Amino acid sequence: MTAIGGLLHGALNLAGRLVRPIDPGAFRLFLAMLVFVHHFSRLALGSYAVMTFFVLSGYWVQTMWVNKYRHTRSPYWTYIVSRFWRLIPLLLLVSLLMLVARAVLGQLPGDLVQSDPRHLAVSSLVLLGYAQLPVGLVGPAWSLDIEMQFYLVAPLIAAIAASRWFRPFVVLTLAGSLLWALVGLPLSLGNYLAFFVIGVAAARFAWRPSARIAWVSALTTGGLVLALILSPWRDLVLGGAHRGPLFVYNEHLCALLTVLTVPFAIHTVTRASDPTDRMMADLSYAIYLVHAIAVLWFYQVSGPFTQRLQVAAISFAVVPIVSWLTWRYFDKPVNRARNAWVNSRLREGA
Repeated sequence: MTAIGGLLHGALNLAGRLVRPIDPGAFRLFLAMLVFVHHFSRLALGSYAVMTFFVLSGYWVQTMWVNKYRHTRSPYWTYIVSRFWRLIPLLLLVSLLMLVARAVLGQLPGDLVQSDPRHLAVSSLVLLGYAQLPVGLVGPAWSLDIEMQFYLVAPLIAAIAASRWFRPFVVLTLAGSLLWALVGLPLSLGNYLAFFVIGVAAARFAWRPSARIAWVSALTTGGLVLALILSPWRDLVLGGAHRGPLFVYNEHLCALLTVLTVPFAIHTVTRASDPTDRMMADLSYAIYLVHAIAVLWFYQVSGPFTQRLQVAAISFAVVPIVSWLTWRYFDKPVNRARNAWVNSRLREGA
């Protein structure tokens, strides 16, 4: 009973932090769960969550490069190896689990035949090119391709951030990303660079939004979403199988919501993070990938609504547990080894 009570207490603690995700790890987990909900409902805010992740990524990568990686031996090499080491092992594990799930569900090869096997294999190993796959093995991993593209150029952006050219660079980046999206060029870093650079700028200028500004940001974002759902323009937010004509503007809405959220997002990263919160941050990556297996199962259910609801309920109960086990016994040891390797490369006196 003591063990069960401890588990319940831990679950309630995590749930409470998710309801009020003011800490950095809790907010990342909240965003990952929002992507989860996006794939199991009509609430189409997955792009908003991903764009906000990109803002946070820009902030953290800028901070880590300035405070740690540039003080290592062969800084760029150490940094790049570390970034690959952080993302790829868990992606490969989930890809393997996805293949097993497809085999169990009778979906091999299924729609994977639309993708060149060599392209799929190489992209799974290095991430680059994953967003260009007609069908990815792990659907949400397309955003990891965008992340990796940013990682490759982030040290250059950090160098620009330290110069007097950074403000013009920010303006040009915002205009360039807007133009890229309007022209409809292939999905790549160009579509999202502005969000990363917003995070970089927040770190570069040590922006510290107050708690009041942060909550105004959060409540404005949430209030706008709620108002749209209750309005005749609900199709901007609600997707699913029965999308309305306004849904074509959903991506634009998600970009606007991300901009509105920036003060809250940056406020979270300025707060102290305890061990539980750091676990939530790591768990967000596991849930982001692992839930794709449940999505595969959910989308093949063609029965009545009650059956789909049952599958969704099971998924929301099981995915967090599987994700925690994956984090505890695979991702955490891998990440610990990565951190130890990076620390071993710090120059004396750094």
